[in-house]
Amino acid sequence: MKLLEPEKNESIKQNIYRNLKYNIMSLTLKPGEKISESELQKLFNASKSPIREALAKLKEENLIDVIPQKGTFISKINLKLVESTLFIRKVVENEVLFLAKTSKKDKLEFIKNLDKNFLEMKSIISICKKPENLLNLFDLDKEFHKIIFNFIDKAEVWDIISSSSTHYERFRVLETPELNNILFILEQHQRIIDLLKGTNEDNISSIKDLHVKNFTNSFENLVQKYPDYFLK
Repeated sequence: MKLLEPEKNESIKQNIYRNLKYNIMSLTLKPGEKISESELQKLFNASKSPIREALAKLKEENLIDVIPQKGTFISKINLKLVESTLFIRKVVENEVLFLAKTSKKDKLEFIKNLDKNFLEMKSIISICKKPENLLNLFDLDKEFHKIIFNFIDKAEVWDIISSSSTHYERFRVLETPELNNILFILEQHQRIIDLLKGTNEDNISSIKDLHVKNFTNSFENLVQKYPDYFLK
């Protein structure tokens, strides 16, 4: 397990939670893998209390399963949750893009922030073959969408979507490392920026439909390649 540098004023519980979540989301801790409280105590040099509090928070996020008489396991990727997240994002983001495109607000700073995010994402493509670096790409991806939600005063909606997307994001860690999938994310973002600038005449739903199609193509391949990672 990779241990992250402690953050300023971070409690031991927060540090344990952040490290465990990072390793779960990067798939360093594999879906279905068993974890031991006693081993975590040794690893983090911590008592039972902060370990259990961190695990309780991860359980709330559906990232671990506690099975009586068997132990604590990294949750398998729930394909129904993945599909539900994709459905919600498609429906909501279609409306969000429509509201952003038709907004009468000044878009100069808004577009500037999207362009800056796009360039940052483009600059890290070369290191995104590794899962831990993919998380940096996904952070930029989430920031891109958050900028749009913020622009139409719907930041809290994005927070709700983001907080319920952990299974979807782990699926993406499996799906994305291929260069064509990384380039697909960039292409999607460029089309969205062009749409909001008024230089892309594609309709909004066609952009999101392409994303769903790409997901569907990956779905069966990944289930066959990593059958033990998924809860069907």
